Amino acid sequence: MIQIEGLKHIRTLRFEMPGRGVHLLAGSNGAGKTTLLACLRRIAYPQAFAVHFPSSSKSERLDNFANARITYELGTASVTYAYGGERWVPRPRANNRLLDRFGFKDVLYVGATADRITPRPEDFEPRRVRPAHEGVRAAANEIFETQRFDDLKTINLSQGVGNAAFLLQTARATYFSEKNFSLGELCVLKMIRSLQRIPVESLLLVDELELALHPRVQINLVRYLKRIAEEKRLTVIFSTHSVSLIKSVPRNRLLYLENTDGAVSTIPGCFPTYALGAIALGEERAPDVVIYVEDVNAVEVVEAFASMFKSERFGHDGRLAPTVKVAPIGPFMSVVRFMSHGRSILPESTRVKAVLDGDVKDETVAGWQASGAHDRLAEFQAHGNALNYLPWAPEQGLVIHFLTAHRDEALRRLQGKFQDNRIHLLPNVTNIDHGLQGSNLRNACKTSFQALMDHIMQLNPNMSEDSVRRGIFQTFCEHYFDANKADVMQLMGTVLA
Repeated sequence: MIQIEGLKHIRTLRFEMPGRGVHLLAGSNGAGKTTLLACLRRIAYPQAFAVHFPSSSKSERLDNFANARITYELGTASVTYAYGGERWVPRPRANNRLLDRFGFKDVLYVGATADRITPRPEDFEPRRVRPAHEGVRAAANEIFETQRFDDLKTINLSQGVGNAAFLLQTARATYFSEKNFSLGELCVLKMIRSLQRIPVESLLLVDELELALHPRVQINLVRYLKRIAEEKRLTVIFSTHSVSLIKSVPRNRLLYLENTDGAVSTIPGCFPTYALGAIALGEERAPDVVIYVEDVNAVEVVEAFASMFKSERFGHDGRLAPTVKVAPIGPFMSVVRFMSHGRSILPESTRVKAVLDGDVKDETVAGWQASGAHDRLAEFQAHGNALNYLPWAPEQGLVIHFLTAHRDEALRRLQGKFQDNRIHLLPNVTNIDHGLQGSNLRNACKTSFQALMDHIMQLNPNMSEDSVRRGIFQTFCEHYFDANKADVMQLMGTVLA
C-alpha cells in the first residue's frame, strides 16, 4: 500500500497495489495519476523522486516539498519518505530496504516523450545497420496494423553504452532516422524493446501514452500488453484518459482516482460510465449493461426492477451503480439471435443480457426439453447466464398477481400513483377466467390490461399512452418488489452484477 500526503495538489491518497496483469488508471485532470505513477516508480528506481519532483534552486518558495510525505506499507512494516531540502529521506532508516520486498525485479516507466536519437555522420555506416529484433518488428506490426516495420532496423551508436537508434529502411542503403517516426510509433517501439529485456515479475508504468496513438492502436497496444504481462508475470498500470480504452477493459481492471478537494480516493472495479463521467463527452458514453426484452411492457418491468435493485444495493452512492439501457427487440427468438448480432455495435465493456417473459421458460423451453429439440435448446444454452427470465409475462403478472389477487391494494396504489380517485377496477379488468392456461390466459390478461389503460386515459386525456403504461407497471412492480424482494434482487443481481 502507498499513502501520499501533502504532495502537489494531493492532501491524501491511499493506493493498494493491484495484482498481476494490466490495469487502467483513470481520473480527471489533476486527480493525481502522474504523481501516483512517480511514487510507484520509486519502488524499484531510487532516482524517481529527483526526476519527477525536482525542487527549485532559485527560491525555497518554488517547488517546495517540505510538507510532503510518501509512505510505503508492507504488512506491519512501513517506511516514509520526506523531503529534507536536498533529497528525500526515509524514516525510519532501518526500513530503507523495505521497497525491495514489494516483489518487483525492475520497474519500467513509459511516457509520451519526444526524445529522439539521430545518428551523427561519424556514427552512421550501412554495414553497422542490423535488423531490429524479430519480436519488436512483429509486435509493432501487430499494434499498428501494418507490415511496414518488417524493414525496421537498429544501429548502435558510439556515444553511450548500449545506445541504439531505430531506422526504417526505405530503399537499398537508404533509411529514415527516428526524427521521421511519429511520436506514438517511437514511444511504442522503445517500450516493446524494453519489454523484450525486462525481468519477469517486474512493474510497468505507462503514463498517458495513448495521447499519441489512434484509438484502434490504443486497444491493440493494451491487448499486446495483456499477453506480455501474462508471459512475464508483470504488473502493468496504464494511466489514461482514453474513452476507447476505458470502454474496452473488464470492470475489474479499471482503477479510478476521485479527487475531492485534495482528498483522493481510489475506486477499484468501478463501472466505465463512472470513470467516463469526468472524462468523456455525452455522446461517447455507453451503458454498462444493455438488456434486451421482447416488448415495451417488458421494458417497463425490467427498468422498474433495475431501478429498485440499484436503490437497494447502491443507495448510499448511486454513482457506483451500473448504467442500464433496456431495449425491446421483438419475439423471443429475435431477442436471442440479436444478442449475438448486436454485440458488434457495442464496446467490449458493455455487458449484453436478455430478460425474456416467463412463459418462454415454462412453456417453450420446457416443451423443447420434452420433445428433444436439441438444436433450439443449444441456441439458448450458448448464452449461458446472459439469458434470464421474468417470473411471468408482464401482463399476466400484472393482472393475476396484482389486480385480481390484491384488488383493494391495487386500487389504492393506482389511485395514488395517478393522483386520481376516479380510477376503479372495472369488471372488464378483473373478471379473468382462471381456468384458462397458456396463450389463452396471456391473451385474456392482455385484454384486461388494455381495458385498464383505456379507462385511465379516458379519465386523463392529456396523458400519453406511454406515461399511463409506465405508471401502471411501476405500481405493480413496487407491490411485487415489496412482497418478493429476495426473488427480484436475485434476478436483477444476475442481470446487473
